[in-house]
Amino acid sequence: MFKTDDRVVQICLAISYTILAMYAFINFFNPAYIIDQYPSLESNDTTIFFLIWYGMMNFGAVAGIIYMGYKGLDRAYFAYAIPLSLLFVWWGYSGQASLEADEQRWAATILFAVNFLALVIARVKGMGAFNIDKADSAWGTDDKIVQVILYLAIIGQVVFIIQYFVNPAGFIEQTPGLEMSETAQRFADGLMYFAVAWTITLLYQFRCGYSMTMIVTGLVISVMFFAMMLNFQVSGAVEDGGNAQLTAVVIGNFVGSLILFFRLQSQH
Repeated sequence: MFKTDDRVVQICLAISYTILAMYAFINFFNPAYIIDQYPSLESNDTTIFFLIWYGMMNFGAVAGIIYMGYKGLDRAYFAYAIPLSLLFVWWGYSGQASLEADEQRWAATILFAVNFLALVIARVKGMGAFNIDKADSAWGTDDKIVQVILYLAIIGQVVFIIQYFVNPAGFIEQTPGLEMSETAQRFADGLMYFAVAWTITLLYQFRCGYSMTMIVTGLVISVMFFAMMLNFQVSGAVEDGGNAQLTAVVIGNFVGSLILFFRLQSQH
């Protein structure tokens, strides 16, 4: 598995897989369980919306580990997962530390820390130094369509990060049906962490060549978001036309991910 006989690497990635899969399934299928475990979480549509969002992102990370299990370790995956896991260790710690002692719940923060350590150990043991070897061409391919889509992906992530720093509450304010609160803002902060991690791995791939592991990770996430968007539209859950920018991004990610996958998968 992972094209390595190193048991430490296999065990560490199994630990990461278990943690990510657990949160993926619970957040997506039973967000009420998470809400019940944390007194600081408000039981409303906004909290459920963000928990489901996080669950879909975790499903993508799980898909990346599964892909590496068959194809072998991939530096670009770790360039995404390690910074993201570290950011969420801080996210979990800062959130709980700001609460009264009787409201603090450290289980998630501890699991985030375990996931971070497992990923770092797997990366160091399995792949050695954190070298950044330059590919022969941008993104490691001469396919112009692939290059354009990946350039657009970087631009999109950077724009989201800039928008966050200009107006951290902007995403909530622009999305009908979401209610502003301290908890909602913390979840919105987490979306920026995802954008930072994606920007890091995209820049890595720009220099070192595209990663099929990350193509698969992005495809799973974009398909789930697209299906969820359609479900919201059909069920009438979208209010006042929804967030137009978010809708455009979801559709763009879905189409772009499909194009990347089908143009590149035959080479792997």
